[in-house]
Amino acid sequence: MLKKSGFILLLSQGMAAMAQAVSGNVFCAGTTFDPSPASVSITGTVAAPDVGLPGAIWVGIEDPAKPGTPAAFLTPGGWMAWTTGGFPSYVETPAIGSTFSYSACIPASPTGGGCAATSSEFVGWKVYAGYGVLTPEHQALIGRRRASLDLAKPWLQQKGKWRADYDDDTAFRNALIQKSANDGRWGPALTIPFISCTPPDSGGQ
Repeated sequence: MLKKSGFILLLSQGMAAMAQAVSGNVFCAGTTFDPSPASVSITGTVAAPDVGLPGAIWVGIEDPAKPGTPAAFLTPGGWMAWTTGGFPSYVETPAIGSTFSYSACIPASPTGGGCAATSSEFVGWKVYAGYGVLTPEHQALIGRRRASLDLAKPWLQQKGKWRADYDDDTAFRNALIQKSANDGRWGPALTIPFISCTPPDSGGQ
């Protein structure tokens, strides 16, 4: 699906008070009267206590016919359709900044296929954006889990119950970051309006 840049779409049962603000708009990536990619841009701010913490940024898009379910997430390789499992992030960072800003072209169809010169296939779709962080409490929890596993390792190995994933904290770390994102660190950035980039035009929420 879409190409380039990043946002975060994190959907949950209820929408908590947002710890940050996100917004977005649509635009034409070219400056000439030749057809150019119809695109979306997203900007967001990070809550002051979260700045500098390890974290990740997500951008997602929702089909209005399927509210509450992400259709796709923006990744470094473009938009990735989502069906189940963890949400793929666009950016992972050891120290999140105070703001984030990303852009991506609109694909030719909901199933992918390059960039479109119009948003006609996505009018009414919602783009969500946000971030998650590894809080000091999460970091302490990871430390306690690691110490407990290291202590139990010889006994578990002797019993044949040690698993290779016990040696790696990555999956647990990522789950905690995603959990924090659902704690008020994401929200709707825009509802995609109609835009035609033949010739270039612009639109808003």
